[in-house]
Amino acid sequence: MNRTESTTSTTCPYCGVGCGVEARVENNRLIAVSGDDRHPANKGRLCVKGSALHETTGDQGRLLHPQVAGRRASWDEALDHIAGRFSQLIETHGPDSVAFYLSGQILTEDYYVANKLMKGFIGSANVDTNSRLCMSSAVAAQKRAFGSDTVPACYEDLDEADLVLLVGSNAAWAHPILYQRLARAGSGAPA
Repeated sequence: MNRTESTTSTTCPYCGVGCGVEARVENNRLIAVSGDDRHPANKGRLCVKGSALHETTGDQGRLLHPQVAGRRASWDEALDHIAGRFSQLIETHGPDSVAFYLSGQILTEDYYVANKLMKGFIGSANVDTNSRLCMSSAVAAQKRAFGSDTVPACYEDLDEADLVLLVGSNAAWAHPILYQRLARAGSGAPA
């Protein structure tokens, strides 16, 4: 069996820091990750989530086909079952008895289709996404402070800042790489 290995520079998908990652692939499987020393955001460091990327990309233990009532089903059967249950709920309790909570990782076109399905076809406004909700307080603060939902700084600005004020944030937990950078800048150590 021929073994193929490669390393690809990419970006961690988990948070807004955008850490650089070196992904090691063997036989088309991600087997290891490390921080990219050349990347300006993280300079080689990764948080626990970024460090475990290779543990979350395989298909072991994941549902690989539809199931209905714990048994394998065809896509047609599974979709018919879901559509039937939605119809029953809506008929019995009205359109607001159902809701969609969408992932932040789907495409804009997918958001559009899901919103059309919920608002235009089902007749409810009960649709939201984790991408909108997780950043809603940051967006509101940026709009009030700067008039735009635009991040007003870059990482190098943080290295040079005399004062960084965090309000309602646990950067050490939510953005550990950014926090480590702030801590180094505050101590005078090189970033």
